[in-house]
Amino acid sequence: MEEQKPRYFIDERWYTEHNKSFRAVALTRLCPSCRKKIGTETQERVPTVDARGRVVFEMRSVPFASNPLPVIRSDCSKQRDYITPETPVAEAIFRIFLANGNQPTDVDGIREQLSNYIALSSRPHGYSAELIKSIIEHDQVYGLRRFELEAA
Repeated sequence: MEEQKPRYFIDERWYTEHNKSFRAVALTRLCPSCRKKIGTETQERVPTVDARGRVVFEMRSVPFASNPLPVIRSDCSKQRDYITPETPVAEAIFRIFLANGNQPTDVDGIREQLSNYIALSSRPHGYSAELIKSIIEHDQVYGLRRFELEAA
């Protein structure tokens, strides 16, 4: 049986344990046009259960970017300057997780997503798998951690 490659993610519990707000940190990664919308209301589809026990969706007004991940994923991550060759590698990795909705991803997936923003050949180290793994495993700033399935 083939051993699965380790996958990584942003551990929001790490932020709580370090008296930090993941939401506040993520909000600082919004693009300028989305930052201007903070404090406004937006309509969001919210699943609810009706009187017959069926799941239905209703529209509710919520503060813009109350959950910043969908905003970053659908808008900010599509901006030309979301990740540039000048973006520090650890920051670029963090932004990859924000852009993919914090889906657990292996090092190859992270490299592939980085290459969507920056030609790997334009970086002297080419975002080697070893470099990415080392940055994640030694992270003390972004809450990057190995994803482990919890035993049931």
